[in-house]
Amino acid sequence: MLQIITKKFFPPGERYETLHRAIFYTNYRVMRGEKIITPVGSLLPSTGLHSLATLTCEMLEKQEKYPDGPRPGVFIATTGDDLLNDFAAVISFFLNVTCTPDPDLTRRLLLAERPSLGIEAVPSRFIRRMFDKDVHAKDGEAAALAAFITQLIGLERETFVGAMRAIRQFVIGSHRLADDLNLAYKLFVTSIESLAQGFDGHVAEWSDYEPRKRNKIDQALKDASDEVAAGVRDAVLSNEHVALARRFRDFAMADVAPSFFREEAAGAQGPIGRPDLPIALQQAYSIRSSYVHLLRDVPRQLTISGFPEATEVDDRETLSFAGLSRLARHIIMQFIARGRTVEREAFDYRRELPGIVTVKLSPEYWVASTVGFDHKSAPVRLTAFLEQITAAVLLHQKDAKLTDLRPILIMVEDQVPGLRKPNQRLPMLTLYCLFHQFAGPEFECKQWPALFEKYKADFDTPTVESFVAHLIAGYRVDWSWRS
Repeated sequence: MLQIITKKFFPPGERYETLHRAIFYTNYRVMRGEKIITPVGSLLPSTGLHSLATLTCEMLEKQEKYPDGPRPGVFIATTGDDLLNDFAAVISFFLNVTCTPDPDLTRRLLLAERPSLGIEAVPSRFIRRMFDKDVHAKDGEAAALAAFITQLIGLERETFVGAMRAIRQFVIGSHRLADDLNLAYKLFVTSIESLAQGFDGHVAEWSDYEPRKRNKIDQALKDASDEVAAGVRDAVLSNEHVALARRFRDFAMADVAPSFFREEAAGAQGPIGRPDLPIALQQAYSIRSSYVHLLRDVPRQLTISGFPEATEVDDRETLSFAGLSRLARHIIMQFIARGRTVEREAFDYRRELPGIVTVKLSPEYWVASTVGFDHKSAPVRLTAFLEQITAAVLLHQKDAKLTDLRPILIMVEDQVPGLRKPNQRLPMLTLYCLFHQFAGPEFECKQWPALFEKYKADFDTPTVESFVAHLIAGYRVDWSWRS
């Protein structure tokens, strides 16, 4: 939504404008009278609440206005919740502070004096600044935030969506430090991994496949031709996610700028060096996988409160929460800074408006439609009509009925003679046959049963369509099977 309200995807014309206001609860304290203005919204300091700083947020939502005015199906405005939550997440991520529209969550993150069950310390003991009780605004931060958001919303849509997904994962992972360290570590890793898998440009090769499985397949293909072997390997790779750990590590290393080890490391306690980072990334991915697949806890060494950014686990350099969060934030920032920006872009934004859900209509609304009907779409219509037969004829469900298919069956009569292959004709003929089997003589088409008799031999070959037609119509299947 942050990108949609900038009018980047709208054609020229008038807009519906809706002002959304909310209070953000935070530890970020801005001087009274100062106003932070960004391309998507403004922030004004307001009276605090029970030791929490507050910012009044104003966001102007713009939606495309149609010349003939509002009508059913036209969006005028959203509730604003998605806008406000995403804006708060971006503020939290960029400024490295706590910022949410939820006062209870903010209070629990910042003011809790005792840790949650299973946690050895409160969040402020794992990550610097983000959970400090007071973070005072510094000169230049407001301008830097505005510049960052300008770059973020200027990204190409696919890149923007990936960046926002990573930002949300990072912020949610930070919040989980209050109640689940295992999940927090996993979310920090996946905030990087989501970018690696979506934007690393990786093309899977056979050598990437797990060696144990690869060797078995290679052994099975030793007598196959090169063409067949290559086809099998390509088919296997197309259904597998391969080399995930290596892709994660390579992507992270490629996106780490020298500033991570220099200027940004100033003040960090025990920052990791570049030579140790590949091993630490491998360790981080292994910890993430152990939790996802086996629910194993993060190593005990990482649960000790404090701010060292790396420690040794099993004699291998491993990133702590402080180190992993700083690394994830740096990589996401680099990804956004290096992303290509465009002023305008063709994109069907309506599909991503909040509250929009795409659902499949019940068959009676479309199964008999002549729009786009041909032998390629016939299997979909056949499946839908079989659902109606099952409900109305086989299960005798109340109010279930069959749709009059004659509009498309007339097209069947016209198109079938022009189709040369039985597999092209069969879905249409099956639809034609089953309708006449159950609809009754008053619904017969002009060429029934002559058309069916002409192509009846198509049903002699064992196929799914033939089996369904025999089964539902109650005819015996007389196929001989050979091993």
